Amino acid sequence: MRIRQNHHENKVRFVEGKHFFKVVGNDLKELRVALNYSQNPVSPKARSLILWTERGAARHAKMLETDQAWDVFEKLEDCYFSQKDPSTPVSCQKSYDTRVLCYQRGGVTVSTIQLRDDDIVISLESWLELARANGWFVVRRDKLVERLMQL
Repeated sequence: MRIRQNHHENKVRFVEGKHFFKVVGNDLKELRVALNYSQNPVSPKARSLILWTERGAARHAKMLETDQAWDVFEKLEDCYFSQKDPSTPVSCQKSYDTRVLCYQRGGVTVSTIQLRDDDIVISLESWLELARANGWFVVRRDKLVERLMQL
């Protein structure tokens, strides 16, 4: 009951597809059949079912009260859940004015890269065009000898 109350009182803090998935209709019927003989069957009276992700569960575990506290917790979640290789620690700055490049799949952040103040985000094609326009000779390593012979 407390989980339902927390969710209801903080609806704006939970994003469907990121913090939870709501199962209804035919999907619920199929899930009910699939779990019929499991230790956790779905009640035939249930009209919907909320399935919580790790992020959603973390939010329930740590209900914070101020907007600033929620902002800090959001950054903590993004940093923690974006680590792909646990042997490579990701250092999150404790500043509120950092720049982060986020990679998303299906609207969910799957990876982040913290940017330095002097970092510029640009496509490879745009970078090549800019470098060549400023007099740089840019060529792939496997084409270097061929291009040098043309000079």
